[in-house]
Amino acid sequence: MCYLFIPKTDIVHPMTIDTIEKPVGSLKILVHLFRNEKSTITTMLKEADLNQRTAYAALKKLSNEDLIEVEVISGFPVRKHYRLTSKGKSVANYLEKVDYLLG
Repeated sequence: MCYLFIPKTDIVHPMTIDTIEKPVGSLKILVHLFRNEKSTITTMLKEADLNQRTAYAALKKLSNEDLIEVEVISGFPVRKHYRLTSKGKSVANYLEKVDYLLG
């Protein structure tokens, strides 16, 4: 039997699962980034099985909720690496456990 303990936190902006479950793909992206530390959009599209439009909408939402951050690497072409914030790591840690229990 596995128990899932969720610590009580002082969240200034209340967030529920409804906040991040849409757009579609947000939860997949969080779990993908948790498993991979950082990723490019190309890798996420392949490994999380998302289309580009869905992925960009999800990334924007996750960024607005302070769950991910973007590192822009200059050069040609410009590359962006996405990674979880500390808040995103906490959320994704629980999603990973749920994914494991269901899988």
